[in-house]
Amino acid sequence: MSSDSSIQQAREHHRRAADALALAERHRQQRDAFIRRARQEDPVRWSYGALAAAVGCSKELIAAIIKGRV
Repeated sequence: MSSDSSIQQAREHHRRAADALALAERHRQQRDAFIRRARQEDPVRWSYGALAAAVGCSKELIAAIIKGRV
């Protein structure tokens, strides 16, 4: 494999990694919005523990999302 080909592949993987990061950020923003909306609409049903169990994450992450720290 030539060095030019290797560099071209490295560039492509770098671009794909950047695209994946941008997509992940959009998913996190949507997740956070859904969590905040559910909590606002029904805070009794959607406690931190209930949200964490439903989403599959920690209560600490839910708290950070609700309090606007992420």
